[in-house]
Amino acid sequence: MLTVLAGEAEMWLDELRAIVSAGQSLIVPAGRSHGFRNSGTVTLHIHAVLASAVFEQMPEGGTEMVRRWAVPPSS
Repeated sequence: MLTVLAGEAEMWLDELRAIVSAGQSLIVPAGRSHGFRNSGTVTLHIHAVLASAVFEQMPEGGTEMVRRWAVPPSS
C-alpha cells in the first residue's frame, strides 16, 4: 500500500493512472506493475507498507530484477 503523506503523486497500477493527494492511498496487489512520481510543486512524502518479506524491483522496460531484499528468519 502506498499512502501520500504530503504533496501530490501521479501513481499507476498497470495501465491505470491517477493523481493521489495527501491522505489518499493506492493498494497494489502482488505481481502488478506499479509506480509513482512527484506531480506536485512541493516535496513528495510517501509511506509504503510492504506485506512481503521479499522486495523485488524491475525498472519499467527492464528484463531482470535489480534488487532483492529478504528479511532474515527470526530465531
